[in-house]
Amino acid sequence: MKFSRVVIKVADYRKSFEFYHDILKLKLSSSWQRKDSWGALFSSGSVVIEIIWFPSGEALEDCAFQMKRKKISIDFEVNDIEILFRRLSDSGVDIIDKPHDVPWGFRVFSILDPDGVVVSFLQAAG
Repeated sequence: MKFSRVVIKVADYRKSFEFYHDILKLKLSSSWQRKDSWGALFSSGSVVIEIIWFPSGEALEDCAFQMKRKKISIDFEVNDIEILFRRLSDSGVDIIDKPHDVPWGFRVFSILDPDGVVVSFLQAAG
């Protein structure tokens, strides 16, 4: 078994696309805009982050239910957490916390994506 992707059912496709592509600068692998759904696949290492939007509103209630309770978060390991924090702060994203050290040996900060998904960035303390 191999973990391959995280799928996020988004409320606003354009905002989410901009967040993952333009702000986080993830590589766009593919995208589509069909009558039944719009979506995009972004690659980050060996994992894919997929955003999908349904014009009919299908499944958005479930998505909102999960996000309110923070049942999912996305973590990225980075090389320079301070530079990334300044860049993301300047971009206007919703910052949850500033870079801080955690007992398990990392420096961490977190932001929210447009649907309230927690996105955290970690750098090994060192």
